[in-house]
Amino acid sequence: MTKRILFKIFVEEKNVGRAINIMTLAGITGFFLHKYRGLSPEHFKHLDIKDLEDVEKVYEVIKNSQSAVVIGTVVKEERAKKIEELLKDKLKNERWTVMKIPILKVKVNRVQ
Repeated sequence: MTKRILFKIFVEEKNVGRAINIMTLAGITGFFLHKYRGLSPEHFKHLDIKDLEDVEKVYEVIKNSQSAVVIGTVVKEERAKKIEELLKDKLKNERWTVMKIPILKVKVNRVQ
C-alpha cells in the first residue's frame, strides 16, 4: 500500500492563489485552508520574556504579526514530491514552508 502524507504548505497571504494553482497543477482537487497570524523565528527571538508576561504587549505583537495561510491535503508520497518540485519552480523567490506528516490511519464514522 502506498504511504499517504498530510501535506501542509505555509505561505504568505499574498501567495495563496499561486499555491492553490500549484496544487491544481499537481492534480490536487481537495484541500483545506487555515488563515492565521504568525511570528517568524527572527521576530520572535527579539521579544523579551517580560513582554510575553504582559497581556497587552502580547496582543500588540499578535496584531502586528504577519498574516499567512496553511494549505493542507492528504496525498501519496509521490504526489508530495511533485508538489514540492512545483513549489521550488513556481515560488522560488517567495517564502514558503512545507510540512509532511505520515498518516498512520484514517477512520471515518458514517452516520446513516
